[in-house]
Amino acid sequence: METYGIGIAALQEVRWPRQGECNIDNRATLFYSGSDSGHHVNGTGFLIRNSLLGNVLRFVAVSDRICLLRLKSRFSHITIINAYAPTEISSEAAKDSFYEDLEALYDQANRYDVKILIGDFNAQIGREEAFVPTIGRHSKHNTSNDNGLRLITFATSKSLVIKSTMFPHKEIYKGTWKSPDGMTVNQIDHVLIDDRHKSIIQDVRSYRGADCDSDHYLQVVKIKPKINTKKRAKVDKEDLLDVEKLKDPAIGTQFQIETSNKFSELKVDETDIEDLWKNVKDTAKQVGLQTIGRRKRKKKKWWTEDCEKIVEDRRRLRILAEQDPRQNQLYNDFRRQAKRVIRQAKRIHLAKKDKRDGNPDKSQ
Repeated sequence: METYGIGIAALQEVRWPRQGECNIDNRATLFYSGSDSGHHVNGTGFLIRNSLLGNVLRFVAVSDRICLLRLKSRFSHITIINAYAPTEISSEAAKDSFYEDLEALYDQANRYDVKILIGDFNAQIGREEAFVPTIGRHSKHNTSNDNGLRLITFATSKSLVIKSTMFPHKEIYKGTWKSPDGMTVNQIDHVLIDDRHKSIIQDVRSYRGADCDSDHYLQVVKIKPKINTKKRAKVDKEDLLDVEKLKDPAIGTQFQIETSNKFSELKVDETDIEDLWKNVKDTAKQVGLQTIGRRKRKKKKWWTEDCEKIVEDRRRLRILAEQDPRQNQLYNDFRRQAKRVIRQAKRIHLAKKDKRDGNPDKSQ
């Protein structure tokens, strides 16, 4: 998300059961909607930078295929529906049920909101002339499949347009999914918006270079309205102090003495309150750097050098497989190996933590 400047990511195939939210490294929060049965299947969710959490009005977990996020915006609120449709070969009943749930949720959205639908619709949109007002002329495919026709029909009935097929990109920037053998690339992930607000979406395209460890490419949507970020003073990360060291009585006492000595040297008869505050702040910072030093950025405690290396090797193999489909099997085998290494590292860390905390071995 940081690499591509993404504030909110709509995820499909999350495969987390039930519903909830999870803070990730104090940088982003995942809101997820999964199966009520407890099975690790399907699943949708939104990963949101913590700086944007103040704009979240509500999250609605509908099912393991649909969820909703409503956001505050400068002019109109924004409702985003995240969807994961059944595949093309799924039963008619499964497809009908999905679109019934989608329609019911869409109809509940505030009529004045900007309404965006996004996700894996497993839908190939064609270039049929009759549908041009809804789909534009820049789809990757020539003919719509059944899921594509269903999506077009839904869009037309709700006065939506499919923006993901309206921008004249190169073919490599249109595909969103690659087959396991690497020979087929389809455009099956789409972005829709109500016709009234269609101009706010400025671009939709795929990025093949993003390592999502998925058979889908990262699809990025650029929108014009500004979502207010949490206003806070910019902090120079190099000057963040390691305040944890103050828990040490000796260091804490030294800090108090040094601070007291420095403050006694300050001229408190400053007439300008801004100058006085700057002197106090600079003095405290100077003492802090001398006594406790800068804070080091924390890494995931379970993330080992082996994890770092195997993820980097996986990234290189993915790039190689993109260039030479014959390397796909090697890449897929290595993906499985990487997952095993990462899972094992996390299990070992959790086992050691449980042992330190006096908890029983959960694996037994």
